[in-house]
Amino acid sequence: HEDLKLLYESAGVEGNNTVFLFTDTQIVVEEFLEDINNILNSGEISNLFPPEEFEAVINAVRPKAKEAGVSESDRDGIYDHFISRVRDNLHIVLCMSCGDAFRSRCRMF
Repeated sequence: HEDLKLLYESAGVEGNNTVFLFTDTQIVVEEFLEDINNILNSGEISNLFPPEEFEAVINAVRPKAKEAGVSESDRDGIYDHFISRVRDNLHIVLCMSCGDAFRSRCRMF
């Protein structure tokens, strides 16, 4: 999850256009596909940031959220703005070999 945190900070906090290239050879545990599925569906990965890091993200995004018209006291609005920035700036490239493993993974998600 550490690499995903860095991607989210780059895309959501810093506002950098970021490409995440993911190949099937990088799948160490199948549960990682659930994170990829969540990124593609909602842009959000549950419990990616522990509470202290979450606070740091909220504080880092607060000025950008304020510029976008989000109240500084609206933590949910600030987080939604963060996720919106991630969705706008994070681009996922999936590279999968065709075969039985690919078909199985497609059925799971």
